[in-house]
Amino acid sequence: MSYLNWLTRRESALPPRFNDTNSIMKRIYSSVEPYQEWKNEFGEFNKSEFGGVFNLEFSPEGNIVVAACEKKCVLLFDAVTTNHTHKIMEAHTDRVNCVKFLNNRMFATCSDDTTVALWDIRQLKRKVRSLHGHSNWVKNIEYSTKDNLLVTSGFDGSIFTWDINALTEQGLIYQKVFHTSGLMRCRITPDGTKLVICTTGGFLMIVHELDLTTLHKDLCGFRPLIYRLMQMGNQYIPQAAKFEHVFSKKQKKNRVELVTDFPDEDDAEVILALQIDPQGQSLLSRNICHDENSEWSCVHDINEEPFDITDQVQECGQRKRKLGSEADDERSEEETSDSPDDVHFNFNRRRRLRSATSPRVVSPPPPPPTSSNVLVPQNRSELFVPDIWAAEVTVQERAMRQTRSRSSSSVTGYSFVYAISSGVLPATVNRTANSSNNPEIINRRYVANSSSEESRLRPGSPNILSPPSGLVFVPREPPTEHRPIHLTPMRTKERNIVQNAKKLMYYIPESNKGKGFIKEPSFSSDGRIISSPYENGVRLLGFSDQCSEYPRNNRLQTVKPEPIPLVVIKNISAHSDVVLSTKFSPREPLLVSGCLSGKVVWYHPNL
Repeated sequence: MSYLNWLTRRESALPPRFNDTNSIMKRIYSSVEPYQEWKNEFGEFNKSEFGGVFNLEFSPEGNIVVAACEKKCVLLFDAVTTNHTHKIMEAHTDRVNCVKFLNNRMFATCSDDTTVALWDIRQLKRKVRSLHGHSNWVKNIEYSTKDNLLVTSGFDGSIFTWDINALTEQGLIYQKVFHTSGLMRCRITPDGTKLVICTTGGFLMIVHELDLTTLHKDLCGFRPLIYRLMQMGNQYIPQAAKFEHVFSKKQKKNRVELVTDFPDEDDAEVILALQIDPQGQSLLSRNICHDENSEWSCVHDINEEPFDITDQVQECGQRKRKLGSEADDERSEEETSDSPDDVHFNFNRRRRLRSATSPRVVSPPPPPPTSSNVLVPQNRSELFVPDIWAAEVTVQERAMRQTRSRSSSSVTGYSFVYAISSGVLPATVNRTANSSNNPEIINRRYVANSSSEESRLRPGSPNILSPPSGLVFVPREPPTEHRPIHLTPMRTKERNIVQNAKKLMYYIPESNKGKGFIKEPSFSSDGRIISSPYENGVRLLGFSDQCSEYPRNNRLQTVKPEPIPLVVIKNISAHSDVVLSTKFSPREPLLVSGCLSGKVVWYHPNL
């Protein structure tokens, strides 16, 4: 079908025929060529007086383009004629990072001077208002049409909301709704129902059913970086685990989902840039590896999983506990059938000492645990799992050790040993242990006997340091000379950590030219094409070689396909320096790019 026939059918409101739209879109985007450029050269090295173009933004109607520049200024262009219409010198006191239109006549800019400025295109001689609240570079601006709130984020790790319609004597009403270390970018979907955050920790965070008015209350105290650390180390951290409810669908608003899957060759050390497609179905991120020698662009599915992740974790934990209890019952039956003389030391598993050449020497069985100097909690419901051991020795014992003979057959142990919890514990408890060196010892609470008759432990002794709060002494006779120390394990509850679902759909390696600068990609208005900065030009990337749409299928929510590489539709080189920003028009297949030397290039189809 010809392009004219396709337009005629669309004007007549006729439904498109199968695969006609894909073929037409492929012809359109594969014919995109640069047709106009602008550059204001100034001084040496062929650099513009405005500096590099860090960000580009179209107005909602697509007739105005605003450029945020390196040297504290803002440039305005007519998108139809490509003419440079206005320039705002000294718009900020430091470089301008981002531009965002709030409506057809107002836009906001943010800067490294930690401020946000509001502008009216009808009066550009001075800013409408400056917003002060961030304590570090402000890198991103979003606007939620659902809540009528301006959303800003910066390198201080804070996300602020500003009610631009509520002006007081002290300024606009604002609130810090979220904070996390290593915050880079945040984006809001066009319908305002999701918030996406990218970080320097190599993961993305999606907030589903977004409500900016209650976000601070719902996620108060939640630190995604600590939770991700718990997942990576498989270490149970109580401070992070207590926020498991934010992942559950029982929380009606502001549910959290972490995205951590990337290509095998991509460790995603720092996620630099972030974009959401116009339909709100996928997110595009650009990251750099730990060696800073390779960059990747990745497309992840943004739709929420149909199942509740926390329910699966609880079911998994119940199955593990059931299997563990059955195994313990089998081991207890085996132990009861053995003779006491065959057991020397037991950690829920038999350990026998046998010799093929000499007679077997068997120690008498340990006394029952009720006759030992045991530290036990006053309240059994307050059992904790320690992973640090501490010993306290009396002054008298230390003096005796200096004069005690080396040939003494007595066991020189501590007065008593107790355990404390650091708050960082293994995620699961291994129910079997073969020896005292097994890591399971760290996962359980053990108590030990006093070891010397001279320093026999007595409650209330002035020479003995006080035990931890909540512990009391249960006196008993010390063990005999040759009797091994008897350890009594106390079972703990298994810990299960929420694991992240697979969300990666597409990926492609990028050029690493221009290391240290953030490169901003963009989606086309129909979401079919991705414009990605690539060295001194741009690459047009598609989900398939036919320029098809993002696969929006309900089946993808339950059965995720294997991630595949993005397809390069076209590679265009039109700059003399590394490209930092690209932007598609919201109305037509019109593309604009800006580079580090301050040059702006316009692209359109050449059919």
